[in-house]
Amino acid sequence: MLLAACSQAPGDQSAWTDGPPLPEPVQELHGASLRGRIYVAGGIRSGSVVSSSTFRLDSAATEWTRIADLPAPRHHMPLAATADSLYAIGGYDPAGSPLATVWAYDEGGDRWLERAPLPEPRAASAAGVVDGRILVVGGVGAGNVLLDSIAIYDLASGGWTRGAPIPTPRDHLAAVALGEALYAVGGRPLDPDRNFDRLERYDPATAEWTALAPMPTARGGLAAVASLGRIHVFGGETSSRVFEEHEVFDPAGGRWSAAASLPTPRHGLAAAEQGGRIYVIGGGPSAGLAQTAVVETFDPTDPD
Repeated sequence: MLLAACSQAPGDQSAWTDGPPLPEPVQELHGASLRGRIYVAGGIRSGSVVSSSTFRLDSAATEWTRIADLPAPRHHMPLAATADSLYAIGGYDPAGSPLATVWAYDEGGDRWLERAPLPEPRAASAAGVVDGRILVVGGVGAGNVLLDSIAIYDLASGGWTRGAPIPTPRDHLAAVALGEALYAVGGRPLDPDRNFDRLERYDPATAEWTALAPMPTARGGLAAVASLGRIHVFGGETSSRVFEEHEVFDPAGGRWSAAASLPTPRHGLAAAEQGGRIYVIGGGPSAGLAQTAVVETFDPTDPD
């Protein structure tokens, strides 16, 4: 089943404001919101240094706080926030090898705890939480091979199972959990000049995938977040271009619309919602290896 249509909206940036910059420029990081706090972890810092830093932004804070480092440096490592914890899943090590490690953050003890590893090494994947389970989709495995398998972590049992294979294997995609389903957005087949416009929805209750309206702008290295029942998608790259596009998908109407562009185009960025605003965090302001500390926030209630 394929649902289509896209409408356009003005590119006015009045809905954007500057947020607290990261303590250091970083790209290829991910973000998540837990109990009103935004977390980012890992990534690549200036000078190609792979980071183990974890930063947290409290709802009333004007600057980020550094909390417990990851047990080891990682980049292209998705974060998933459950009702009471934060999970760091797979990613690349400094040598560029995908790994199967899974860590959970203990807020009370300010420490990362080891959990059951992924069924296979996986990096540049995406993850979301639906009905007490973490769904991990897409990414690159050992031997630089695209993975079509879904890894599903049951929070109650602490074990992994499989879901129906993703119809479009890809890396550098984004994933959003919304309405008891997981949406896999964009990505690429190991090549930034072959970006996908694919939007596919996975229903864990039926283990079925549905193809939805394609994204107006094909891109990988993007970020996405759910807000007010819609999916907001930001940034991305080709080998020579960084995207400023901000596009919004409405699952109820099956339509995409254009929203106010990113003030700072970038890829390998993070996005999370806090206090009714979307925070778009860090990333690369030019294609390939580049970093910024910029944080920009968007008001999803703004009509533009």
